[in-house]
Amino acid sequence: MRIFQRAALFAIALFSLAGTVRAQTTPTTGRSLFEEASLLMEEKFYNQAAERWLQLVGQNPLNSNYNWKLGEAYMNSYNQKSKALPYLKVAAEQRGASQGGFNTVGYDPFDPKEKNAPPQVDYWLGKAYHLNGEFDKADEYYRKFIAESEPKNDFHPLAQRGLEETASARILTAHPGKFNISNVGPVINSEYPDFSPVISVDGNALFFTSRRVRPDSSNVGIIDPIVGLPYENIFVSYKDRVGNWQQPEALNIDPPEGHLASVNVSADGQTLVIYRDDQGDGNLYESKLVGELWSDPVKMGSDINTKSWETHGALSADGNTFYFVSNRPGGYGGRDIYRVVKLPTGEWSKAQNIGNVVNTAYEEDAVFIHPNGRTMYFASTGHNSMGGFDIFTTELQADGTWSQPKNIGYPLNTVDDDIFFVTTADGRRGYFSSDKAGGFGEKDIYFVDFPEEMGAEGLAVLKGFIVPPPGEQLSPTTILYVTDKETGEVKSYKPRQRDGVYVAILPPCKNYNLDYRVDDKTIHTEDIFVECESAYQEINKEVYLNPVSLSGPADIKNLPDGASPGAKEKGVPVAQEEGAAMVPGLTGSTKNKVDADKAAAEKQDLTDAHRKEMGEKHVTPEAKFSAVFTKYYPYNAQGIDGNDPEWKDFINKVSALIEKDGNAKITIEACASHVPTRTFGTNEKLSNLRMEAARKSLLDAIKAAGKNTDALLLESVNHLVQGPKYEGDWKNTDKYSKFQFVKLKVK
Repeated sequence: MRIFQRAALFAIALFSLAGTVRAQTTPTTGRSLFEEASLLMEEKFYNQAAERWLQLVGQNPLNSNYNWKLGEAYMNSYNQKSKALPYLKVAAEQRGASQGGFNTVGYDPFDPKEKNAPPQVDYWLGKAYHLNGEFDKADEYYRKFIAESEPKNDFHPLAQRGLEETASARILTAHPGKFNISNVGPVINSEYPDFSPVISVDGNALFFTSRRVRPDSSNVGIIDPIVGLPYENIFVSYKDRVGNWQQPEALNIDPPEGHLASVNVSADGQTLVIYRDDQGDGNLYESKLVGELWSDPVKMGSDINTKSWETHGALSADGNTFYFVSNRPGGYGGRDIYRVVKLPTGEWSKAQNIGNVVNTAYEEDAVFIHPNGRTMYFASTGHNSMGGFDIFTTELQADGTWSQPKNIGYPLNTVDDDIFFVTTADGRRGYFSSDKAGGFGEKDIYFVDFPEEMGAEGLAVLKGFIVPPPGEQLSPTTILYVTDKETGEVKSYKPRQRDGVYVAILPPCKNYNLDYRVDDKTIHTEDIFVECESAYQEINKEVYLNPVSLSGPADIKNLPDGASPGAKEKGVPVAQEEGAAMVPGLTGSTKNKVDADKAAAEKQDLTDAHRKEMGEKHVTPEAKFSAVFTKYYPYNAQGIDGNDPEWKDFINKVSALIEKDGNAKITIEACASHVPTRTFGTNEKLSNLRMEAARKSLLDAIKAAGKNTDALLLESVNHLVQGPKYEGDWKNTDKYSKFQFVKLKVK
C-alpha cells in the first residue's frame, strides 16, 4: 500500500490546533480532497473521512470507488454504520460496469483517478445487509465474495464467519427471549454517548462512562480527535430512598484529557476497577473510596497488565478472584479471558487462561462475574454469535470447569456489537448500553428485566442503610462485623459515608452475628440465620445509630420514608418495532483531604489479617432480647390482631421496660416468600408493608397502654424475601408459610 511521505506533517497541521479535528481550510474538489480523505482513513478518523467522501460522491454519484470509500468509512466509523448500505450497493453495482472491467490487480486506493472498487466491496455489502437484518441478501454477497476471492484474502474467513452468524441470527430472532427492555431515563442518559454501566451489589450506585461535558465545564473544548467528542470520563449516580437516580457526578479522579472508563465495582462498593488508555496501551487500574472521594488510580499488580491490551475485568464478591480480558500472546484467539487468585500474602497470583470452553479463536471481552461467584457473563464474537459481539453466560462447575456458553438471546443481543452487560444481585435485571433508536443520545444505558426462572440462586445479600440521627453525619468509624457463628470467621464491612449504604454477601445455611459499631462500641447487634434455600435471598436491614457523642437515636415514629435499599427504578419502556433494523451497538487543597481521609481509613478499617498481626481479635457480642413476638401469615396477609394473647404479653413487657429504663429499643423484622403477589406487585413491597403495619400496631398498642410512644427507640428494621424458589405450587402452604411473618424484638 502506498504511503504519503508527508502523512505525519499533514496530520500535525490537521489535528493539533486547539484539539480540533479539522484543518483551518478544507479542500472541496479534486486531488486535495481525495488525498485528505485517504489520509484520514489511514489515521482511522473514519467519521471525518466520511464527510470528505460524501462530498466526492456528491460530485460523482456513480463513481464506484468514491461510493466504496464512503461505505467503508461508515462501516468502520464510531457510530454511523447504518448509513453505509446505499453507498455500498452503488459501489457493487457500478464496480466494473462503467469502468470497463474488473480492475482488481491494479486497483490503487490512493489514486484520485481510480473509478473502480476492490473485490471486498461484496463482503462489506454483505455485512451491511447483515446489520440491516436482511439475512438472505447478506448471504448472497458473502457467497459472491467467497466465490470470487482467493482463500488467502484477509476477508475470505470473515465472509465464511458471516454465513455462520446469519444462520445463528435466524434461529435466535425466531425464538426471542421474554425480555422487557427499558431506558434508564434522562437523569442518567444525556445527548452524548453514555455506556459501560456498572451497578453496585446493593443496587444504589450506578457507575458509567460518558463523553458528556462535565457539570463544571472543565472539559469544554478538550476533544478526542477520533470521534470529535470529549474524552471518556467516569460518572456515578446514587439512588435516593424512593429508588430514583440522582444527578450524575463526575468522579474526582478523571483527567480532562485522556480516556478513563468504568469496568467493575467490588461487592462492598469500596473499590472501583478502571480502564485507562495509556497512550494506546490499555491497562486496568483500581481506585479506593476514601470518605466521599476516590483515591488516585493504581495499576493492578502481578501480570494482570502487560504490554498487550487489557480491556476489562471483574472482581469476585469475596475479593479473592479477578477475571480480566487480554490479547496477550499464547491465547486461543484475539482477546481471551484470564483469571488471577488472591495468594495468602494478599498478592495476586500469575494469570491463567480460563480455557477454550469459554475462549474462542475469535474475540472475548467485557467479563462480569455474578456475586454468587459461579455465573459469568461475557461478550464474544465466537460461539453462536448472531453478529459482532454477543453476550453469553456460563456457569462454573464443581470440578472447576466452565459449562458450554449460552447466547443470552435476542432482542438483548443483536447483529452488531453487544458488549457491556452487568446484572443485579438477584439476577433478574441486567444493565447494558445501546445506540438503539429512540434514546436520549448517541448511546444510552438501558436495563432488561428477565423472567423469574432466570433469577440467581444460592445467594443471600445483606444490604441496607446505617442511619445517624437527624442533622448528624455518619461517623467514619462506623463498621459492621459479620461473624460466622460456627467457624468464628469474622468479616468487616464499611458503609458508604455519604449515605450509610452497606452490603455483604452471606453464604446460605449459616448462623451469623451482626455487630454494628461506632468508635468500636456496639450500637446494635443481633443473630440471623440465612435459610438453606436455592432461591436468591435478600435481607434489607436499616440500623439507627445511638453513638454517645450524638444527640440520640431516631424514635420509632420518625422512620424515614421511602423504599428499601436498592429499589428498582421504573425506567422508560422501549417498544420493539416491527421490521426495525437490528443495528444497536452495545458497545469509558482536594488532594490533601484525600490523603488525610485515606490515612484515617487505613488506621480504622483493619482487615482480619491486620488485627491478627496486632494481636487483636473481634469479640462477638451477645445478641439477647427481652421479648420477641412472631406472627406468621397466610398468602398476602399482613397486620396484627390486637386481641392476640401473645401480642398482649409482648406489649406488657415493652411497657415494663419503659417503666424500668425510660425507653424500649425495638427491632422489627418482616419477611415475604417467593410466591408471586399480584396484589402488592413485588414480595419486597409486601415485606415492607408488613413491617410498616407492625410498627403502626406497636405505636397504637403502647399509646393505648398509656405509655409515651417517644420512649420507643428504633434500633433496626429488616425487610426479607426468603424461602424456596417458587415452582407454581402456591397451594403448598407448608412449604412457603414459614417465610411469611413479622417479628418484633425489644431490649
